[in-house]
Amino acid sequence: MAEVRMPKMGDGMEEGTILSWLKKEGDHINEGDAIAEVETDKANVEIPAEESGVLTKIVVTEGQTVPVGAVIAQIGEGAAGSAGNGAHAPVAEPSRPAPAERIADDEPVMSAEGAKVEREASTLPPMEMPRRQEEVPVPATERVLASPLARRMAEELGIDLARVQGTGPGGSIKKRDIEAYQRAGGERRPAPPPATPDVQRPTPVPALAGQEIKPSKMREAIARRTVQSKQNVPHFYVTMVVEMDRAQALLKELNADAADHKITVNDIIVKACAVALGKVPEVNATWTQEGTIRRYAEAHIGIAVGIEEGLIIPVVRDCQAKTLRQISAEAKVLIGKARANQLKPDEYSGGTFSISNLGMMGVDEFIAIINPPEAAILAIGGIVREPVVAGDSDEIVIRSRMKITLSADHRLLDGVLAARFLQEVKKALEAPFSLVA
Repeated sequence: MAEVRMPKMGDGMEEGTILSWLKKEGDHINEGDAIAEVETDKANVEIPAEESGVLTKIVVTEGQTVPVGAVIAQIGEGAAGSAGNGAHAPVAEPSRPAPAERIADDEPVMSAEGAKVEREASTLPPMEMPRRQEEVPVPATERVLASPLARRMAEELGIDLARVQGTGPGGSIKKRDIEAYQRAGGERRPAPPPATPDVQRPTPVPALAGQEIKPSKMREAIARRTVQSKQNVPHFYVTMVVEMDRAQALLKELNADAADHKITVNDIIVKACAVALGKVPEVNATWTQEGTIRRYAEAHIGIAVGIEEGLIIPVVRDCQAKTLRQISAEAKVLIGKARANQLKPDEYSGGTFSISNLGMMGVDEFIAIINPPEAAILAIGGIVREPVVAGDSDEIVIRSRMKITLSADHRLLDGVLAARFLQEVKKALEAPFSLVA
């Protein structure tokens, strides 16, 4: 018997939801067959069987969410049951003593027989009353049979238990009896007078009306990871202005003869970052859980892509070894798959650095939150035509300029290193013909 568990498919995945079972109990399965479709916080992914056999039991039903590592199904050997459908015959449980009587809201109450004993004990003369060592006098209302949950609710709502009709064993009061009494408009105990008559209690402000929306799995993941990043990673920010006239001229020349595959500003920024990471390798690193710094020789650069459900960061791998056109072609494929919700886990995990570009939406500048466990992320603003002072002549000229802001992890990087990295990005973008060599 083999257990099928919810796999971890990508960095940061903590749970998954079974969207549909592609096989049913009793089906024969070959190793590698897709048996279920799972919704993660990034994409919908099919789970393959890790061995052959018969799907003997489905543990997690469609629509149910379970944590990574939880058992979702069981696969047994081929001869899986006498019924011929692969299912195990039910095994009768051994008889066991009847459990103690419990109420519907799953809290213990005194049984009817126990109530009878207590009533009989209350008729004894005072000197003969059995008394436990820890027994203390209680209010008369405590003689009403009720579950602890019902008592707490009555106390919070100011309801006298003596006025409530119990429907539980022995006439005990349950949670549903308190709720029914409240719906029927039952009387409440008068509120105690304020301790200080001269002090006016503030009038509670009514809650604003609004629509309650359950966030998507992706939005829940974004909320969890951004809070984790801001709480655990000491961010600091460095901004620099880059002149983009030469980069725009290069793109115009490269795309002059391109029918459909045009290189974008984002592509050239990715290549410039790969060059800068090679010259300032301290940025291409992570702070490990063991408290060490791990640096990488390869530049795996994530590109933040906004989609309807939120944000996802597909990763272009080995950017230091790829040409500008190769980076551009791979980025287009990944961005297309991201927007179609078709990315595989290995296509959005394992990045060493990320960029986020909002320039195409008219944003001048912004700061981005680091994508753990990376050491930094670069935020790209829009290219703006503006007057600047040229050289020593004090001549006013018009230039195309763009602001870039690095969010850096202060555990690994300091201001000087962050500034050196931005200088290298600026140098590559302002002398861009070296990027196509």
